[in-house]
Amino acid sequence: MPNVRIEAFTFEYNELQDRIRLTGNMYSEGGEISFWFTRRLALRLLDASVELVKKTSPGIVNLPAEHQAAMALFEHQSAQLETHNITESPSRIKEGAETNSSEIEPKILRRLDISCKDQRYQLSFFLSGSEEAVAVSSLSYSQLHQLLSLIHRGALALEWGVESSLFATAADEPVTLQ
Repeated sequence: MPNVRIEAFTFEYNELQDRIRLTGNMYSEGGEISFWFTRRLALRLLDASVELVKKTSPGIVNLPAEHQAAMALFEHQSAQLETHNITESPSRIKEGAETNSSEIEPKILRRLDISCKDQRYQLSFFLSGSEEAVAVSSLSYSQLHQLLSLIHRGALALEWGVESSLFATAADEPVTLQ
């Protein structure tokens, strides 16, 4: 188990790199670690997250299948209203913009594993060529939703072709008979 524990996250969307930058703050050590989410990894994570939430939320698991997407969307929107240690950087790096050379050099994230136990989500971050996680973080259900929301928002901002809503699709919308 790695000894790098991420306590808070900051997201930034970089149009020049066409990536999402996640910076993890380690309060106990006073440092930070930075990763790039590529389009491929972010899209795979967003696709898998819908099923993860449906399988691990006590409020969703016991519902009939036709109501699960609506409840997942409701829980997702409710979680975004809470404030935790997950934030979005106020600025987006655009093409042609210079970056601060003293910043920690982000590493490309190869894999992000998420496991759930007792309504806590453990995130394990893996880099290329590493069989062991280089960092871990433990999140509540609300924090997981916030993290997913910021990755989704980045995918929208970078025009990666994601749906406008993470948990609802056109097929889930109610049908009105007239």
